[in-house]
Amino acid sequence: MTTREQNILLTRTGAGAAAGKLLRQYWQPVAMSDEVTADGGPKIVKVMGEELVLFRDEQGRAGLLGKHCAHRGADLSFGRIEAGGLRCLYHGWVFDVSGNCLEQPAEPRAAAFCQRVKQEAYPLREAGGIIFAYLGDGEPPALPQLECLGAPADHLFMWKFRERCNYLQGLEGDIDPFHLNFLHRAMDNSHAKAAPGSSDQYFDFYMHGIPRLEVERTGYGLRIYALRQLGERAYLRVTNFMMPNVAIVAGPTGEDGYTILWHVPIDDESHMKYMLNFRRSKPLNAEIMQKIYDLHVVPGTDLETWRNRENRWKQDRAEMKDGWFAGMGPSFSVHDNFVSESMGPIFDRSKENLGYTDKAIVAARRLILTGIENMASGAALVGRTSDANSSMLDDMIVSSEILDDPAKFRYEALVED
Repeated sequence: MTTREQNILLTRTGAGAAAGKLLRQYWQPVAMSDEVTADGGPKIVKVMGEELVLFRDEQGRAGLLGKHCAHRGADLSFGRIEAGGLRCLYHGWVFDVSGNCLEQPAEPRAAAFCQRVKQEAYPLREAGGIIFAYLGDGEPPALPQLECLGAPADHLFMWKFRERCNYLQGLEGDIDPFHLNFLHRAMDNSHAKAAPGSSDQYFDFYMHGIPRLEVERTGYGLRIYALRQLGERAYLRVTNFMMPNVAIVAGPTGEDGYTILWHVPIDDESHMKYMLNFRRSKPLNAEIMQKIYDLHVVPGTDLETWRNRENRWKQDRAEMKDGWFAGMGPSFSVHDNFVSESMGPIFDRSKENLGYTDKAIVAARRLILTGIENMASGAALVGRTSDANSSMLDDMIVSSEILDDPAKFRYEALVED
């Protein structure tokens, strides 16, 4: 059982909180690359309780600065992009993407004074259409070398939306293998999904009882196996938990790619869910992917959703009979959002009654708590390395397939095949 004290450690993400310090030791998405342009204005982003200003300078370089000017605290998000950086409207001071002060127009000894002033700034990396920020102390680690981050742009489709609950609730939903049997279930054949690797015309893999669950520790976090017996064959689904707040699952592209889900705290009671869909063999159909996204999020905003807590996710009791089990339409994102937000802003995990199907959830919590302990003692953190070659993640696999030999479901057998 997770105690109330452990729940506090796991869920509080402010600058001085344990989980907040841990999350800051890893690269975190803060925006999509196309959200800020050199000819556009700065953008306020809120991450783990901190309001920051994201912008591009005239050279197209992205910068992430503290919101309040180091001079007298004016809001830099209203500033002008010019003179090699972001100019504060109050007195004209200019800061570059690294927080260096470039100009102080009214200062008689501006050159010397500039050298003594530093605006709060954070390192950024761009990959896969995402802007990642390192918000921790010291030198940042290597950015995890996920296959999808180096893929052609048309093999990726990225979206994001806000969930009004703690980041851990969304994360745990995405690494939970068993909820597929119920939450996302189609109630008739017309909605059912075909199982990859099967020649059957119809196969509803959500209906096949209690899966065998196995959880393995890896260099990046956890590898989670869910195996459902189908006579002499079996349906296998392999999900990954990447420390400290990432789920990697078989999404719309199935065996030909995967979906990555980052749950990045806005504050303790809300988070931004970044979803990157990746197809390995050919470009994704962006039009179809956009239609899927638009089933959930109101176009033009990443904060408003069509179905939400206020309208009870527009649950339709008639649809529950012959459409979708949850009665909330076909969008899996809607289903997941309902579960995560319906728990409340921060769920008290000391009230849970965990069972066999929660093995992955328990293992992930233990790994995060161990990370908090290791960070406090100065020990190495899982999945954090300064060596780019060590961050290649070659041993990460994502699977959603039918196995002819159910005994061959572990990593070694899957890699051999």
